[in-house]
Amino acid sequence: MNIPLSNGWNWIGYLPNYPLSVNDALASLSPAGGDIIKGQYGFAQFIPPYGWIGNLNYLVPPQGYQLKLTGAGTLTYPPKNLLGGGEVAARGETETGTAYWNVNPTQFENSMTLVGMYANGEQNATAAVHEIGAFSGAELRGAAKALYIEPLDRYVFFLTVFSNSSGEQLHFKLHNSETGQVSDLKETLFFAPQQHQGNIESPVPFTAQTTGVGNGSKPANPFLLDVQPNPFADATLIRFNLVRDQEVQFTVTDLQGREMQRFRKYARPGWNVFEWQPDLECRVYFLEAANHGRRGGAEGGEGVGTRLRPP
Repeated sequence: MNIPLSNGWNWIGYLPNYPLSVNDALASLSPAGGDIIKGQYGFAQFIPPYGWIGNLNYLVPPQGYQLKLTGAGTLTYPPKNLLGGGEVAARGETETGTAYWNVNPTQFENSMTLVGMYANGEQNATAAVHEIGAFSGAELRGAAKALYIEPLDRYVFFLTVFSNSSGEQLHFKLHNSETGQVSDLKETLFFAPQQHQGNIESPVPFTAQTTGVGNGSKPANPFLLDVQPNPFADATLIRFNLVRDQEVQFTVTDLQGREMQRFRKYARPGWNVFEWQPDLECRVYFLEAANHGRRGGAEGGEGVGTRLRPP
């Protein structure tokens, strides 16, 4: 049976009554680098010239999957008698499970994925004993053990994170199975359904949280601005925090300092999140924001670089 697929996200059912490796199951397609297939617990990314790599290893009945393609194609699952012995038919494994944390994905409607690493400076310090966990407050939202990437001779995390709403702030922890230690990681992300960040050659870095001693005073400018994912293709989420109701003005400039867009958002205290779909050419831009009081006086600003890339 031929299954027509469009560019972008596709829902696919798995029709054979025997398991297949991801590479065998999707052999009829011509994927591009960065294309993704994900199941309920794990995912794989197409990395030329290595093929599909990730913690989703096999497609099995009667599961369904989500497949994101750069170009349209036709999926045809291979017959069992063409598998050269059918040794995968005897294997029921699908994804690499977690050892320390386990999340129940059936409690959540949406998911996002990332390829990450535990970084020491600019070096990948991820080891076989590491497992990363994603949390919203105290609630576990995803976990992944370090996965060895043989062509690159290094470990990375293939992490799937779950949520029922967009814009939730996520924080991360690292578990070391050798020492039993759980460490807080410094980075935070905001949940965006169906988003993906990182790849095996450029994973998202996570670093150990450092503690310092301060005088307890508030920073002079508490306004913070964040864009995730960055870079992005069609849309991204802009996040910023306020201490009271205010109007925020956003300005988009190119590398030559030319203003490309200007818009305003009225927001409330705390973190605010909105989706940005810029009608701009694919290149690097700077997004600047200034928060204004009710009387219009500027109270400070923040800037961030962002890259709009082709889909």
